[in-house]
Amino acid sequence: MRYRNLIYCKHHSDDRRAYLYELPLDKEAHPGDRLCVEDKHGSHTVTVFCENWLCSENMTKVLCEVNGGYFPPAQVVGEVKTVTVTQDYINRYDKEDNPWEF
Repeated sequence: MRYRNLIYCKHHSDDRRAYLYELPLDKEAHPGDRLCVEDKHGSHTVTVFCENWLCSENMTKVLCEVNGGYFPPAQVVGEVKTVTVTQDYINRYDKEDNPWEF
């Protein structure tokens, strides 16, 4: 029997509805995490709504039908990380620019 790692996520443009997606089996996500998903409309950034869980193939088909989605669910392709870059600026004091140096 095949298992799938499922998760509900919300799109940023539509906060009222959560959509079913499939994570790779070796990954996990927690509420509030941001993920990148690919579906038939392209790539999107979504926010995790609940913890992920393992589900059998038959139960996944039922969930897709109940939620009005397609089987198999769209794939989570990556995790969105926010990176803050800080750059230092060095103001050099060369001998010709510094009148106080002898």
